[in-house]
Amino acid sequence: MTTIFQSPPLLLTEREAAHLLNCCEKTVYTMRQQGKLKFMKLGSGVRYPRAAIEKFIEEQSKTVTA
Repeated sequence: MTTIFQSPPLLLTEREAAHLLNCCEKTVYTMRQQGKLKFMKLGSGVRYPRAAIEKFIEEQSKTVTA
């Protein structure tokens, strides 16, 4: 049985998103500013939906192989 504490987080910080994308936080920030990454504001912080990051990776790999 999987609990909520064992599953990966649904919302990622900029650092976590950068780690998942294998890039630096500045690159994630730039992609967000360019509208390439979906994000949400939570108070004064920014979070990236894990599903949106995974979708971005999938779309980029389709672009490269097409």
